[in-house]
Amino acid sequence: MIVVQCTKILAAELQVPLSAVQPSFDKSIYGWHAHLFICKRKKCILIMNNESRYNFVIYGLVKADFKRLDQLIIEHIQENLRLDGADQQLIDAYINGITGFSYTPTSNRSIISQINEMIMVAGDELVYNLYHFNDPRLESVNRMMNRYVFLKLPLTYSGKTMMESLGKLVGGE
Repeated sequence: MIVVQCTKILAAELQVPLSAVQPSFDKSIYGWHAHLFICKRKKCILIMNNESRYNFVIYGLVKADFKRLDQLIIEHIQENLRLDGADQQLIDAYINGITGFSYTPTSNRSIISQINEMIMVAGDELVYNLYHFNDPRLESVNRMMNRYVFLKLPLTYSGKTMMESLGKLVGGE
């Protein structure tokens, strides 16, 4: 099961009741935090994995997208992992392990602070791309964000940490 811990702003936009916080997902590869932000009058969500801090932005959401957010999140997880060089076997193993979706309130202030930092980085990059290229170039922004240094991670980079976590999931270590 994927547990998405939503900030109050995102929860209000989703208009779904939030389940109780499940502490077991704080350090799980299936636990994520998500926050809604606005960039150039477009709604965006930054989603960050609790364990690896792997993160990505979903840009330009409309009202209908919030009704199928669970499906969008899975699609973006697959796409971003593929673009970051994950083996299809690792991606399939992760996706096959998803048995459902749950939305809960946030529970980790450290992750929220890292999300806010990544929103500043992503927002600057998105605005730059929109100004110079008239395109958000989301793929390059998401690649850059997972090469960002997180000193609390054992491998320093969220992309490397996510790949190691996926390897453990498949290898059963």
